[in-house]
Amino acid sequence: MRTLTLADSPELLSLTDRPTDDDGFGPLPYGLTLDQAVAVRAHEVKSGDLVVAQFSDGTGVRPTEHVPEPFPADPHTVSACPCEGCEECDDMDAWTLQEHSRVADVDWRFLCLTPAEGREPCVIVLRNRPVAVIPADVVARAEEAAGTRVRTYGVMWSADFEASSPEEAARLAYEQLKSYATDAWPPELEVTDEDNQTTVIDLRDAKRAEADR
Repeated sequence: MRTLTLADSPELLSLTDRPTDDDGFGPLPYGLTLDQAVAVRAHEVKSGDLVVAQFSDGTGVRPTEHVPEPFPADPHTVSACPCEGCEECDDMDAWTLQEHSRVADVDWRFLCLTPAEGREPCVIVLRNRPVAVIPADVVARAEEAAGTRVRTYGVMWSADFEASSPEEAARLAYEQLKSYATDAWPPELEVTDEDNQTTVIDLRDAKRAEADR
């Protein structure tokens, strides 16, 4: 068990050990542990933070409510939630319809930590509710070390064509690109990552290796 504190309160929050697989709680991803978790209020959660637990509302002893499947946060105001309708949002709509004055209260009282996805509804909590998260930068480093991080790469290919117009050159390039899927030797490609680092990949090396087998 760990003891966490909020930046704006001296109150101590007890983060209990994560339940086991037998209780329906799997391990945290990428080898992360609760030792890397910090306590923040829901409105302080940043995009990409991994939400691992929540603490009950109110004061006094706040029981830990572990999240069975920790999720990366994608915070939105309830009114700007991109969800197209889920059980949580329907309940919120029903709550506001009971008293019209509640409509103005929604965004300063509640927050959507992540919108609905698949069969999972939105996660809507009180804005001041304490939650335990593993910061996004810590998650990104762990994901990188685990070799499972999906990144965005820009891939470029260039070639010279003799043509009478740009349109003809584009058509010739398109035909050559299509030919790489059949019998032609693949091109040399320039791959640029998110850090603007460029690597030249010669797919012909792999093609030659296949031909030599």
